[in-house]
Amino acid sequence: MEYQMNDYVVYKSSGVCQVVSKETQCPDGVTEIMYYKLKPLSDQNSTYYVPVASAGEKLRPLLSREEVLDLIDGMPRSDEESVWTDNRRERREMYAQILKGDDQKALVQLISSLYFRKQSSEANGKRFSSMDENAMKNAENLMLQEFGVVLGLEPDMVRKFIDERVNV
Repeated sequence: MEYQMNDYVVYKSSGVCQVVSKETQCPDGVTEIMYYKLKPLSDQNSTYYVPVASAGEKLRPLLSREEVLDLIDGMPRSDEESVWTDNRRERREMYAQILKGDDQKALVQLISSLYFRKQSSEANGKRFSSMDENAMKNAENLMLQEFGVVLGLEPDMVRKFIDERVNV
């Protein structure tokens, strides 16, 4: 897929980025390579350069509004649909795979599972582990960024939008 200047794309686990330009560079001093220059929404001081030739592996277009609404409407409503495992190592691997992956449904399911687990831990007077807390925070940031751009909302308003839509 060809991206244009000012398009928004998702750059794997880095989140939503804006295509700033398309430029040729010669990293080895011999071969010219065409790159997309990206600015992540989460950090305007950073810049990513993605070779146009491998953009299909590293970039994807944003979800459509309909896809975002379908994901919200399909959010698990109970802990019964959880992807939780008690094995800490397996959880860490699962988190890494989902956060680096491209499956938005799995990302939403992970967030829901962690949300229900956190509620359960707090209700039982237990501490929610920092590993789980960090995974939830990272997953939420990825989701809220993309949903926000697609829905035309600030990330903090996306959470309210989701709550209102889910609790109708």
